[in-house]
Amino acid sequence: MTNSSCGPLGCPALSPREAAFRRSPTKRKWMAIQSIDLAATPVLLVEDDVVLSKLVATLLADAGYRSVTIANHDQIAGAIDRFDPRCVILDGEVGRTGRSRSWQDAAAIRRAHPTLPVLMFTADADALAEERAGISARSREAGFVGVVSKPFVVEEFLATLKGAVQAPPPASSDAIVVFPDPSGPSAAEWARIDFFTAAVHELKTPLATISGQMQLARKLMLKDPVRGRAAMELAFGQIERMTRLIAGVQDYLRLKTNGLSLEVVTFDLRDAVTQAIGRHEYEETARFRFDHSDDWTHVRADPERIAQILDNLLNNAVKYSAPGTPIEVALTTVGREAQVRVRDHGVGVPADECDRLFAPYYRTSRTRAIPGSGLGLHVSRRLTERHGGRLWLDNSSDAGSVFALALPLAD
Repeated sequence: MTNSSCGPLGCPALSPREAAFRRSPTKRKWMAIQSIDLAATPVLLVEDDVVLSKLVATLLADAGYRSVTIANHDQIAGAIDRFDPRCVILDGEVGRTGRSRSWQDAAAIRRAHPTLPVLMFTADADALAEERAGISARSREAGFVGVVSKPFVVEEFLATLKGAVQAPPPASSDAIVVFPDPSGPSAAEWARIDFFTAAVHELKTPLATISGQMQLARKLMLKDPVRGRAAMELAFGQIERMTRLIAGVQDYLRLKTNGLSLEVVTFDLRDAVTQAIGRHEYEETARFRFDHSDDWTHVRADPERIAQILDNLLNNAVKYSAPGTPIEVALTTVGREAQVRVRDHGVGVPADECDRLFAPYYRTSRTRAIPGSGLGLHVSRRLTERHGGRLWLDNSSDAGSVFALALPLAD
């Protein structure tokens, strides 16, 4: 018997996990239900990572599902009412607070729609262990009918989804009550746990996309080379994203342990800003305007680290503003400081979230659907402070934001 996935160059190699899956009872179950017609089965995906959600939507479409994706958990109830899905794939939020929110969202779905199955879709190892073991009341009562870990094997993901669509209704729709454990970790320990949980989640999310895109590319390369190459390009883009995330985590840890060294020289901040803008000239989503005076704007700093700060501010301005809207950069001197202001016309920052904006891994409610680590502003502020400078949100509204960087002038 020939393998339909093999081409003239032979069969593609399987990863150990894929090979194990193909030998597993789950694979046999998946093969047994292949004859079921799922062409009209609607699925709701709740996932805030844009690239990963597009990949999952592609996989669902190729498998014959109709899918709708939302990024905001607050939109779940409305999406269910409008779309009437047969299954909800629920992205698990990370950290202690986020994990509780995910259980509560699943419980709310059960209360409103007792027969609607919900799949957990997460990179949170603690949540995975709790759900798979069924060791807590909230795990049992939330009603998750299955769990998909990030990264995933495509066939295993689809098998789990098909099993969820056919699963019997949950036994109970009782509300979840989550009580704090007085003997649990301290606030400081929770902060560390939440940091590393978030770090793992942020790394596993692009890894899930890379894994899925590479599996898709392998299947498409012979029969549809154009789509196969597109999948490869997306995978390479996610590899670059992971590289940036890892660099951000490394900088964060070095700053926390005072292990970051600076190579300080005197240079003109005007040149640094001009070069940073030049690195973004290829962007089609923004038009940069740079205003500066002829004042003395030399600073004593590490040029590489200042470039990193400027790149972060400009990247954010591009990422969180509409295509074609101007991004205004101004360099002035105020007293003994050189000040750079970056103004965008984007989504802005809600007033009640401004104080948390520079916390590690914090993403505002308006930006969580846009890929990012939540480390850039925190690391940039810490780097600025190491130079004796300041970095702050100067102004924000629904019409955009202004971020300001101030560095001491060189003598």
